[in-house]
Amino acid sequence: MANLGDSIVCGGFVFYNNFDSANLAKVELVKVPEALDKDGCEAENKSCKSSNSDDIPDYEFNLWTKHDCHGTQFQNNNRTWFYFGVKVNSPGAYIKFNIMNLNKQLKMFSQGMCPVFKTIPGHLHWQRIHDKPTYSMDQKGNDFTLSFTYNAPENLKAITYFAFTYPFSYTDLQNYLKRIETKLSKRTITSVDDVYYHRECAIKSLEGRRLDLITISSFHNISGEREDRLNNLFPEKEEERPFKFWDKKIIFISARVHPGETPSSFVFNGLLNFLVNRDDQIAINLRRLYVFKMIPMLNPDGVARGHYRMDTRGVNLNRVYLNPSLKDHPTIYAARNLIRYYHHTYQLPSEEDISSGCIGNGENTMAILDSSCGISNIVRDTTTRLLQQVTLMTLDEKRKDQQKIFQDCALSKADMDGMPEGGGEGLTSKTEETDNSVELKSDKKTYTAVGIGHLPKEDSGLYLYIDLHGHASKKGVFMYGNYFDNIEDTITCMLLPKLMSINNPNFHFASCNFTERNMYIIDKRDGMSREGSGRVAVFKLTGLIRSYTLECNYNSGRLVNTVPARIRDGVNKNMTPMFVPPKYTPGVFEGVGAALGPSILDLTTNNPNSRLPNSQYRSLRGVKSYLKLAYVNNLSSPNGKSLHKMYQNNFSRNHKACKIPFTNATGQSCDYCVNRYVLFTMFIMYSVLNRFVAFFIMLCLIHTYLRLCNYFHCSNLYHG
Repeated sequence: MANLGDSIVCGGFVFYNNFDSANLAKVELVKVPEALDKDGCEAENKSCKSSNSDDIPDYEFNLWTKHDCHGTQFQNNNRTWFYFGVKVNSPGAYIKFNIMNLNKQLKMFSQGMCPVFKTIPGHLHWQRIHDKPTYSMDQKGNDFTLSFTYNAPENLKAITYFAFTYPFSYTDLQNYLKRIETKLSKRTITSVDDVYYHRECAIKSLEGRRLDLITISSFHNISGEREDRLNNLFPEKEEERPFKFWDKKIIFISARVHPGETPSSFVFNGLLNFLVNRDDQIAINLRRLYVFKMIPMLNPDGVARGHYRMDTRGVNLNRVYLNPSLKDHPTIYAARNLIRYYHHTYQLPSEEDISSGCIGNGENTMAILDSSCGISNIVRDTTTRLLQQVTLMTLDEKRKDQQKIFQDCALSKADMDGMPEGGGEGLTSKTEETDNSVELKSDKKTYTAVGIGHLPKEDSGLYLYIDLHGHASKKGVFMYGNYFDNIEDTITCMLLPKLMSINNPNFHFASCNFTERNMYIIDKRDGMSREGSGRVAVFKLTGLIRSYTLECNYNSGRLVNTVPARIRDGVNKNMTPMFVPPKYTPGVFEGVGAALGPSILDLTTNNPNSRLPNSQYRSLRGVKSYLKLAYVNNLSSPNGKSLHKMYQNNFSRNHKACKIPFTNATGQSCDYCVNRYVLFTMFIMYSVLNRFVAFFIMLCLIHTYLRLCNYFHCSNLYHG
């Protein structure tokens, strides 16, 4: 992995920082105190060590990690990630490393977070260091120092690698995808339920790395037509586009928009491995019903450079989804345009702009191949690809066309007032129309391709969007969803996270957040709003209710769910209960990804081996009833503090229009007043009941005391 070319030599040790995702900046040898008595050990050429972590090490080094965009005009203060290798000059030495300039991570390391290491040759798999690390802050509170020790291997040629958490580099990704392709290429396609797998380069990053786009489905409803080559995308002309599918909705998954959040890659890998399983009936049903579009690494340059949060120009790419630039944010530009393309079911941005000689909306012209057709012929057929050309309008033509489109589709003011805010239905606002447009410039004129806006929910080609992340402070695995005033949309949004808590022991539904504040909060680190995140921007672009961010803590969780047995396993075959949350490993993260599969099928009761019948809810309807009850009653529930705040905000918003007790401006009952009255009545009843019970218990105790006194009095008289 490492190359001696640009390594750092210090104290006879060789430090490697020139490989993918490495970011070591500087090394300094610390003088070892003379107080250490080594006489007996030096005779045997061995170091003195004991099990006490406070022992003075044989060697101690101060290390500095690089900032994101280190040494450039875009350098910023993100410096949590570290990754380096070291070759020792003393076998079995007891060595201490001090990472001097990390961001403040007191909460995470106080909860037991440990760096990871592996040794090549020797210990080939990553694992957490054995001794608990220590940490400290400087007087100004700017730099956080993390210290940890390890025993050097006996093999002087071995290289030991250390990292903030389990790494997954750009090179690792490319090798991983090649292994999957090799495995799938050796198979023989035998049925329509087999795996349809296609990998392509959607666009090149600022530094020329691939943005891989993976398509996974089955051969059900596959057409003989390939997807369009969108403008400015798919630079590898020799790579064919995947085939289109009819009557199959798209599930869009992305990961690693923040380079240092490696748990997202392992969750992604877990889902990918599950989907390409040819024998699992749940995976077969998923491929039969949906088309998965998966981007494994949205920020390949940041990953390769060893950044923690930013791209190579110091931009947080998860804040630019509303209006990404082809020049400055090519990967997000590609992801957003693909999402819009699939939202409109393989249609280019403006249907009316397609030339008369090209394919129309696809429904009347797309040839759907029956399951009995020869699948091998479909795979080999590369001549059916039709390139659609977009006739771009001038700005004047755009204005006329906009008026026509929105005059035909406009709703009356009364109808618009009756729609729930954020419900995802109807047309976008004028501001969103501007955001949905893509401007293209030539030497003569400026052209614009107009976005269509929201579609009715049932007409969207998208079914689900999930962006995968890692989290440093909040424990566990959880999801962020968007806020809705409409109770039905809210329950729909909350349903998948709740099902995840039934299918995975480490998913924390109580930590999920569906509040309006979480959609627009300003990030203190970069001053940018979450409105530009993938989750919120996709909702604003498409109206998709099931638009989520999935977060995984680097270290551990707060609880462990009791996962019920699958219906085919029997009631008595529950997973082995765990009472202490485990330390998270790549295997745990991959299990989260794999649990997405059955959870997605549970949404539509298409899971052939569901856990719901053996859960406390018994059915999907029971889960929905539970969520609706928790939402309506606004009482303490397993949904946690964030959900309680959501209910409270919703009631407060309705209460602002309340003119008289229990009645709002529209003459309807005010939920806030009614619930306040109910809660007050329950409190009074509870207080009275408590006092009655306490009085009754006191009478019982007095009666028992008198009986005992009478018994002992009579006993003394008898013996006297």
